[in-house]
Amino acid sequence: MEDHIAPSEQRGGEEYSIKIPPPAQQVEPEKRRECCIYKVPLKLRKVNEDAYTPKLISIGPYHYGQENLNKMEDLKRRYFWDACVRTKKSEEDFSRRIQEHEYQKILHCYADDSHVMKEEDFMTMILLDSIFIIEELWRTNENPPMSPPAMTTISQKCEWRMWGACVINFQKERKEDNPEKKNHEKENPWRSYNIMQDLLLLENQVPFFVLEDLYEFAYSDLFMYPQNEDNSFRRHVHEYFFHFWEISGFVRDSDYEKIFASKKKEVKHFTDFLRYFLLPHNPTCGRSFARVPCATNLSEAGVEFKVSKSENGRLLDIQFRKSALLEICPFVNMSWFLSCFPCFPRFKCLENAQTVLELKSFIIGDATECAVRNLMALEQCHYPREAYICNYIILWDNLINTEEDVDLLVEKKVIVNWLGDNKAVATLINKLREQIVEANHTCYWELSKKIQGHYDNVWSKVMASFTTLYFKDFWRGTATVVGIMVLFFSFWNFLKPFVFPT
Repeated sequence: MEDHIAPSEQRGGEEYSIKIPPPAQQVEPEKRRECCIYKVPLKLRKVNEDAYTPKLISIGPYHYGQENLNKMEDLKRRYFWDACVRTKKSEEDFSRRIQEHEYQKILHCYADDSHVMKEEDFMTMILLDSIFIIEELWRTNENPPMSPPAMTTISQKCEWRMWGACVINFQKERKEDNPEKKNHEKENPWRSYNIMQDLLLLENQVPFFVLEDLYEFAYSDLFMYPQNEDNSFRRHVHEYFFHFWEISGFVRDSDYEKIFASKKKEVKHFTDFLRYFLLPHNPTCGRSFARVPCATNLSEAGVEFKVSKSENGRLLDIQFRKSALLEICPFVNMSWFLSCFPCFPRFKCLENAQTVLELKSFIIGDATECAVRNLMALEQCHYPREAYICNYIILWDNLINTEEDVDLLVEKKVIVNWLGDNKAVATLINKLREQIVEANHTCYWELSKKIQGHYDNVWSKVMASFTTLYFKDFWRGTATVVGIMVLFFSFWNFLKPFVFPT
């Protein structure tokens, strides 16, 4: 029997100890209470890096000093000195005010604080970026690039749509009551639009409390709106994004008072601010999302897609309506008939004999992907259990598998396609889902369960086959009706001699 030999003897008697150094920080940066501005996870960024990267201006430390963004640093300094003139505050006043905020408190808002910057340089950057943002909001709200101009004539160079990123540059000839107030500064809607897009990027933020405090310090005595109206910084932020996103339905005027009536609603930064306008009313999270069939399959199974006409509804509010009659007698569903013959009068009884999936119109343009991806990245990092926008995109990914699904939804006006190509919309929606981690909580759990329950019903499957074979479109439906009438009259002519003998 061999004697046991100690490992140290096998190595010639040399001993050593394993030492593991302590972590650089006791708490992970992402788990700090103040942390709210994140680097987009690498796997998410690789899907579409451009959607998370600023094109024109750097805000905050993550993209500071990048060569392609340095040209805007001079504009920041120009805006700062203009702000001093506008607010009658000195450079020292702003310097003292920003230093009232603890350096560590602002720094800890960033999940990645590995950037090498001295405290003085960091605070100078935060001050310049913050004043630039406030000035940009003030100038845009004072002279909106999209609102109907107060003028008698327009010299128009070309047309443009902000949401579709088809930028339009136009010149205004204003005639105002007081010619001394005439604004001689040339408009640059291209720059305004691109700055707005960069201000929504998750990596391109400064903490909201810094912006709000500097506004209260320097701008609260300046009134753009009547003195009896809300002149808060949040009002200015809302008006700013409303100029650019009103037509998309992302930001609506009616939602501002409901969301921000009190200052109890904590806003972390601009990406977080926009998210508040999209959240469904009274969101409740259930269990995991139940996969639902695509739009064409649901349509064949008797589900009618309709645009919500509710004035109070938000983009993420979705309803599935099925009358008690259809719950008891699913075979009386008339969706196939009304879909095939859209010109037929919409009697109340026929409307109640439909299963309806009601959604707000989802406008998809060139800027949609960038905004949605950054909102989803924020939820993946900060709101994993309240990822309502991720839930919304996952639902759309279920509804859209092919170009035919988009064709149907565009026809129903549930999707408004500003990309021009329905196949591109299908590709976009399916790619938005990539690398999105589904938590076991979704606000559409109950909805998905109802939709799947309807589709799994035996009568729904019979209706799907019936619709596909005989009532797929107007012409096939017409041919089916004519065929039934011919069959009926032929049978009647056969029976007539026996029923009415001569």
